Amino acid sequence: MDEFTQSSGCTTTAEDFAVTAPPEAEKKPTAEPEIPDYLQDTYYWAYISPRNVPLLDREIVVRTILWQQHNRLQRLAFAEIEPGQSVMQPASVYGSFGPNLARHVGPEGSVDILDVAKIQFKSATRKLEPYPWAQAHHANCVEWEKAPYDVIVVYFLLHEVPDDVKHQVVNHMMEKVEVGGKVVFIDYAKPKWWHPLKLITSIVFDTLEPFAKGLWRNEISDFARQAQHFEWRRETIFGDLFQKVVATRRF
Repeated sequence: MDEFTQSSGCTTTAEDFAVTAPPEAEKKPTAEPEIPDYLQDTYYWAYISPRNVPLLDREIVVRTILWQQHNRLQRLAFAEIEPGQSVMQPASVYGSFGPNLARHVGPEGSVDILDVAKIQFKSATRKLEPYPWAQAHHANCVEWEKAPYDVIVVYFLLHEVPDDVKHQVVNHMMEKVEVGGKVVFIDYAKPKWWHPLKLITSIVFDTLEPFAKGLWRNEISDFARQAQHFEWRRETIFGDLFQKVVATRRF
């Protein structure tokens, strides 16, 4: 306990009990997370540029990029989440997904949305203002320590990170749920050979999304270090172009 000096008289004053916190006890500002090289080098134009972010952060852009499947994919994610649960989303996304998630969880639950890019954190903060039970955090998801959560929803993050980071994200998220908890992945998958959009998707990936084909070559469970601790469930839509993978912790 901190020591204090009492007055030598029979009576004391509030000043007699004043305690001065040692300098080391003073709260230090939290350091901002560093932008990963792959994000700075590959996706600056899409997620960091102050000019482009306001243009891209629109629902019509999201619907177009996802070939009008955004609402369906959102419903697939929300089907795994019950109102009142604690939910984490390890990266902010464009459009209305974050606010819709907050509304779905409701005031009896909680939502944490993380993003390593400050501009994305600020955008998420603004979107979540009407929902006090939902918070945005300027943080790198693989360094996030809060736990446990009922559900973690990884919505279109894995295709944007290198395979070694895919391993980090998958394993760190799986450590953040207890028995019965779920990690829900919504992302791209390898489309069927006959898919009319397979060629254009391949060209887009090779040009703008160089890490996306890691999800064509691997199952998401392949990135899990302790996959056997989870029950895995997978479904695809839109000619296998998109997938939902649910990992439910068994033990």
